Amino acid sequence: MSSIIRQDLSTKDWTIFSVKRAARPRDYKEIKDNKPKNKYEPDCPFCPGNEEKTPEEILIINGGKDWSVRVIENKYPAVEARETFGDGYYDRRHIEGPYLSIDGVGKHEVIIESPWHDDNLVKMDVSHVEKVIRAYRKRFTDISSEPENQLVIIFKNHGRRAGTSLDHPHSQLVATPFVPGYIRNKMFESQRYYDDFGRCVYCDIIDYEMKSKERLVHVNDKYLAVAPYASVVPYNIVIYPKEHQSCFAEISKEDLLDLAGVLQIVLKKLYGLLSDPDYNFVIDSSPIDQSGNRHYHWHIEILPRLSTRAGFEIGSGMNMNSILPETCAENLRKQNLPVF
Repeated sequence: MSSIIRQDLSTKDWTIFSVKRAARPRDYKEIKDNKPKNKYEPDCPFCPGNEEKTPEEILIINGGKDWSVRVIENKYPAVEARETFGDGYYDRRHIEGPYLSIDGVGKHEVIIESPWHDDNLVKMDVSHVEKVIRAYRKRFTDISSEPENQLVIIFKNHGRRAGTSLDHPHSQLVATPFVPGYIRNKMFESQRYYDDFGRCVYCDIIDYEMKSKERLVHVNDKYLAVAPYASVVPYNIVIYPKEHQSCFAEISKEDLLDLAGVLQIVLKKLYGLLSDPDYNFVIDSSPIDQSGNRHYHWHIEILPRLSTRAGFEIGSGMNMNSILPETCAENLRKQNLPVF
């Protein structure tokens, strides 16, 4: 078998796996500048002592000079707070000929994950990773309570190929007053599956993957990490809560450490196997007004930046992958965790 085309059960999207020659982990390793970073950079606005270079913090964990995690407004936001546009912006959709636009209203925040410039989620104590996720949850729930927001996306860009512009470890949050078509389609497909079978499509995926174990990367009491059946890129990993939860806000405080543990183990395995690859991860959750539904299931999707979309993928809208998820999962299961 030189290739196979698989469909993602939750989105109906297709991925072509071209596996005539099974790729080895070293085929995806990128030669990087391994020059060590400094713990503190005087010109970095996110380093301790430089707090005046950033907007005032919205949230701080372990406050004072010895802070652990800070959340601030993005100095160069993709969307801006309501006050920038004034009251009544709900009526300010703009029509010009056949075209529709909307004012760029929303929230854009930065979660500074550590005071130290050379830190990394894989190198932190898991208790510190839990603080980062605690900040995610706090800001997600606070922003969700504001009626103008409809969708909250939390994401991390790690490395230049993933879109990061500052080396200091950080994540971002963007909230918008509308739900884009990509998310609408995922919600539609999950609703359609629920209407057809009376079950959450993601719960069915979780049940099958737990039994099969073929694509299972790691599991603990509350969460599992799998290489998706129709993985869109090499070493694509998804982390699901075992319990049905449609919205990230439903995660309990007691489960934050379990989530921190599974996230860090997956990132450590990727770090060791692929020599600290550039990656994006996204917390994918129900829109705010659909929280608590029975058909969607929040998750974290990790997408290493090991390949580039080329002409066929762009022209067809399909994904093309050169390594099967079963191989990725096996390689990651075998990978020992690096020691720092």
